[in-house]
Formats: sequence, C-alpha cells, structure tokens
Amino acid sequence: MKSGYVMKVFVFEDNAYVNLLPITYTRASFEVRVGSRTFLENIVEKLRPEETIVSARKYLEPVIKERYPYVSLDRELSEDVLIVNGLLYIGGKELELIKNLLTEGVDKALIKDGRLVVAKLSERNLRKIRQELFQDIELLKRYMKAEFVEDARLITYPWELINYFPEILREELSKYENEHSAIPSGVYVRGDEKNIYVEDGSVIEPGSIIDVRNGPVYIGRNVEVESPSRIIGPSYIGDSSMVFAARIETSIIGEECRIGGEVAYSVIHKYSNKRHFGFLGHSYVGEWVNLGAGFTNSNLKNTYGEIRMNIGGRNINTGRTFLGCIIGDHVRASIGALVYTAKRIGVGSQIHGVIFEDIPSFTFYAKSLGLELIELDIEKVLKSVERMMARRRISLRPVEEKLLRRIYEDTAAERSLAGAKKKEIDFK
Repeated sequence: MKSGYVMKVFVFEDNAYVNLLPITYTRASFEVRVGSRTFLENIVEKLRPEETIVSARKYLEPVIKERYPYVSLDRELSEDVLIVNGLLYIGGKELELIKNLLTEGVDKALIKDGRLVVAKLSERNLRKIRQELFQDIELLKRYMKAEFVEDARLITYPWELINYFPEILREELSKYENEHSAIPSGVYVRGDEKNIYVEDGSVIEPGSIIDVRNGPVYIGRNVEVESPSRIIGPSYIGDSSMVFAARIETSIIGEECRIGGEVAYSVIHKYSNKRHFGFLGHSYVGEWVNLGAGFTNSNLKNTYGEIRMNIGGRNINTGRTFLGCIIGDHVRASIGALVYTAKRIGVGSQIHGVIFEDIPSFTFYAKSLGLELIELDIEKVLKSVERMMARRRISLRPVEEKLLRRIYEDTAAERSLAGAKKKEIDFK
C-alpha cells in the first residue's frame, strides 16, 4: 500500500486495555509490542497514512507525545478518516480487509466479538458521532453498514499476545528472506541460512547454534551473542542486546536487553534483564525489569490441564496448556524467585521466594519467606528506577517520573484490597 493511499488514520484505545494490565498501566494499548514492533508502529508502517491521530487515557498523553512525536494527539476530526482499533495487528489478511473497505463507496465498520476492528467514516457522519463513542457498536450501526469478521487479529487478553506473536514474527521477518547475511565461521546453522539476518556491528561467537528450521532469526545492530548460545526461530533479538550462553526459542527480545539461561515463547520489552540461569517461558515482560539469578516461572500445570487467569476479578479459562506470567515495567525479582502459572506482577513491585498469587503494583512480596505484603515507598522506587536507568546511561525523564507517581496513586486501592501494609521492610 503506497504512501498517501490511506486517508488520515485515527488509532484509538478501547476498554480492552484493562485486560492487559499491568503492562498497560505504563503505556497505551497500541504501544504494546506484539512482533518486532508495537501495534502503533505496525499500523503506521502498513498503512502509511497522511496523518496519524491517536486517542488514549489522558494521563498517558505526555509520554505518548515524547515517545511518538510524529503522531497527533486526540485532535478534533473534521475530515474523512479510517478508524483503527489500537489492538489490531495489521498483517497481510488484515491489510486486504482494509483495502476492500476503502474501495467501497459507503461508510462501514468491521466488527469482531462486539468490538470495533476498523471503520471508514466520512466527514458527514463524523459531525454526528463523538470520538469517545467509536467503541459504541450499536451507535455506529445507526450511521454505517456493519460487517462481522472472524479472522482479524484483534487482541482481547494477554495470552493472545503469546498465541499470535510467533506467526506474526514469521510474517514480519519474511521480508528479509532475500537479504540473508554471511554467517561467521564456527557458527553452526540448522536449516537454511538464508533465514538468518544479522545487522551490522553484531558479533556471534563460534560454537553458537542458530536453528531456523521452524522459522527465521533476526539479530539487530551491535548485538553480542556469547558461545555456546542456541537461538531457535522464529526469534527476534533487538539492537544492542547481549546474549550470555543462553537458549532462546521462539521469542522477542527487545533493544538493550541482557539475556541468559532459557527463554522460550516469550516477549521481553527493551532495557530488561534476565542475565543469569533460570527459565522464562510463555511469558510477557515489560521494560526495565530485572529478573535475578535462578528466576523461574511455571508455564505448565502438573495436571497438564488448561490454565486459568484472573482478569478483573474473573477467573477465565485461557484455553492454553502453556502459559507463564505477565510482568509489568520496573519489576525486580530476587535470586531464586519462583512464579506459578498465569500470575501477573504489578508495576514497580519487588518479588521474593515463591509467588503463588497476583501481585499488586508497588509492593514488596515475600509471603513464602514469612513476611506480610508491604507497600513500597514511591521515593525509594524512583531511586531504584534511576539507578537501573543510569546503568544504560539514560536519565528518568520528568514525564516518566510523573507517570509512575500517577500510577502509584491510581493503584493504591489495589494494594489496600490485597492487604498491603505501610511499613518499613523488616528482615529480622
């Protein structure tokens, strides 16, 4: 689809962001990473609109403006527009749906499971519909045709990110199939080496294994892969990451991460560390997370039964046999931390010992060690954040600090409900 083919695009965040907490406390739903990039980056790349307008929770707008200076924030719409759900991944089949929608001469909405996927809306109807009602399906149906679709990859729950990303990664990395790289001497390749793409400045030590029999492998710029690492496709290793004799299978590793031990079927956002031995499987990890030596999560029940996850107080059957944990930004896991299946760890929390329940944001959790749940002091959390960021020669920006303070306030009830105490941590 050529630049300018698509009219202005309005990317909105619907109420499904609540299901993706704690990942979506610190980012809009369209900032979640699903393949080699975020939903928003994917939408812009695939549609190449004249202008991209985004709408999200108001407290996120200052950080969105800094992260994505090329987008407009929630401005009044007064011309024809393509409305896109921020949790829609646009691949080949979704692009075809959108092309067909744009060629029709009428306003029309595509609906999946009661949610708006994408809609073409004319200036005439825009004057009748307020932006905040774009997710009111019954209202939209008064002004335009509606068609129900089943095949669009629209995310509703966190485990769907784990479901979809391997096929999405294969689809995205296929564009490199004619640009394969020269593989350093001593690196053993299983499969066709044309499915390996290594950017400039990266070093892969002899004795490492890259297995592309099940999918391609992309290694970004200035990545260091230490022997005897094994990387199994489809996998993506972001720029300036370091891999320390690790086994990485079907995973997305963000930029400037430090990875050791075993990582399987997982997504890790940028600047996070799992430097040492241990296992991370079928999990989703935010930014600036540190998982200490020996950290291991369970991704399979002893019964081999389907795993359930607590979402907004509802115990939902995920339909999955394999599912790990969901870890928010700025979490710290101590050495030897063990996390049960389908647990969610809130933003800025510190976890110790065995974690057998969901953890609220900004808490100190060590129940298996005999300690009660404690609310962390936000000033001490921010100091920890600044120290970790300084190790990457990055400073905590004022808008990011304000965001963390806001989330701390907004999650106070969450901690209270869980029984977190306001007290100093006692290690006697």
